[in-house]
Amino acid sequence: MKKFVVILLVLIALVSFSKTKLTFWGFMMNDEHARKVLEKFEKENPDIEVEYVQLSWANGFDKIVTAIAGGESLDVVELGNTWVANFAERKALESMDVFYKNYGDNYIGWNTVYYKGSYWSVPWLLGTRALFYNLELFEKAGLDPENPPETWEELYVAAKKIDALGNEIYGFGMPAGESYSPWQQWFLPAVWGTGGDIISEDGARAFLTSWRVRQTAEFYKALSEYSLKTKQADLAKAFGEGKIGMYVSGAWDIDYLETNYPETPFNVVFIPKPAAWFGTHASFAGAEVLAIMKHSKHKKEAQKLVEFLIRPDVAMEVAMIWPAIFPSHVDAGKDPWFEDHPMHKVFYEQNAYAKPVPSIPAWPKVQALLTEAIEKIILQNEDIDSILFEYNRKIQKVLDEE
Repeated sequence: MKKFVVILLVLIALVSFSKTKLTFWGFMMNDEHARKVLEKFEKENPDIEVEYVQLSWANGFDKIVTAIAGGESLDVVELGNTWVANFAERKALESMDVFYKNYGDNYIGWNTVYYKGSYWSVPWLLGTRALFYNLELFEKAGLDPENPPETWEELYVAAKKIDALGNEIYGFGMPAGESYSPWQQWFLPAVWGTGGDIISEDGARAFLTSWRVRQTAEFYKALSEYSLKTKQADLAKAFGEGKIGMYVSGAWDIDYLETNYPETPFNVVFIPKPAAWFGTHASFAGAEVLAIMKHSKHKKEAQKLVEFLIRPDVAMEVAMIWPAIFPSHVDAGKDPWFEDHPMHKVFYEQNAYAKPVPSIPAWPKVQALLTEAIEKIILQNEDIDSILFEYNRKIQKVLDEE
């Protein structure tokens, strides 16, 4: 009997010893939720054990950079899509071109992970923006809540009518006074909606003086006259209090508004496009992406983990932690959950028009300058041509230094 027990213990030890141990650094899942998800993976792959490390958005980027510089062994890492170019430039990521070739047609969001001719990670969970509008304020302003704005002109007219309702009522909510939201929520996506951009695809030239950017700036400045201009969180609060007719935000505000302002009637629709005959309903493409690190010693097993995590059933389970981002799989919208959450379905479908920021390592510097330019136009009422010329020069200088 003792011999049997000893042999059994030896066999168990050998099995445990033979397991491949993967490291997975991520943001979306906390430790408890990650364990539930990863236990399923380990059950399907008994020869693989996964160690999960939760990162925070406050310092996660720096921790990854430090780990890479220190030669720490990382296998799979969740990245924000705006970081992909930076890490690809550092030669820290394994190319996912073969993965794209095998699975590309089943997923959307590949434009968020493309840099210099290759795909450097896999789109996992996608998030974007849509237009929130107050049904009650629409009715008070003589607008039809069943026919929300689909174009810039329709939105401008609606904002002007709602703004006329009273001193403490604003037609639109325009983000200002913080780093990302001034360009992210709509200004840059509005430029994209015209078919334009603020820099060339190769990151070599600045385009702020183009007619498409100028057209957007003129519209935005005109709209700002009927807008509450403040931080994004304050816009959500004001909208909930019935002080704003419309604003652009992410799906996270659905739960926020329903929880904190249950009496406020609202709906969400696609972001308006420049005109009925011109442009698209472009929006900002945010994404959680999965990268296999270049120096991983277990790339075959790491690929298995990535394949597991992007499965629509698994990705949907992760997304439900915070239903503001949704699986990248093309069939994810068929999940029964969306039948009971039609406003969330709008965001899922809006992803089809979403576009990522230019894939260049210099983007953090560019976005800071873009925010300055926007705020000078909408807050300080400075001349559009002068501002666009000045900041085109500044952004071009950043691009030239890269």
